[in-house]
Amino acid sequence: MKLNIYHITHPLIKILLNNNNNNIKENNYKYIGFLLIYEIFRKYISIHTIYIKQVRGIKCCHVMNKAKKHFILTNLSNTYNIMYDINTILPEIKIIHVNYSNRETIKSSIEELKINFEQSKILIVEKVTTNNQIINIIEYLINKKNVNSKDINIGCIKSKEEALNHIGHDYPNLRIYTTQIIYNDI
Repeated sequence: MKLNIYHITHPLIKILLNNNNNNIKENNYKYIGFLLIYEIFRKYISIHTIYIKQVRGIKCCHVMNKAKKHFILTNLSNTYNIMYDINTILPEIKIIHVNYSNRETIKSSIEELKINFEQSKILIVEKVTTNNQIINIIEYLINKKNVNSKDINIGCIKSKEEALNHIGHDYPNLRIYTTQIIYNDI
């Protein structure tokens, strides 16, 4: 089975990716990340409409389904500018800082995490997937937390082809959302 890669190609993302000035590019990552997370969560967040009867009519409210849990696992030192707005808009989503440097730091970051397999979705967010550190967190979630790979999504602004090949070889059921794939021959 092949890896499910969703290449997000919204025109705004293309414009934001096109800027080569490092200061502006870093600020653009904030907006690109927000659009990327929007695209990913629109499939997974369920909204309930609640109608409240008032004296002079009915008030309509939209709320997230509290039975479903959503977790974003990320190294906040790299993705803080992306995650800040997400946490402000959707405080129901649990953002967990994970240090990917080795398996022990991953374990200490998420060993207390309670995951209900039927009601939880996990999103791993990074700016760039360049090496096998993301494999370490996937292995920990699958082997130690018994998370099904179909419940893990990866969102990254840029993905290196080599990392995608490695992930696809070991975990073909994962879904990866990216705005740009960096090929090895470039």
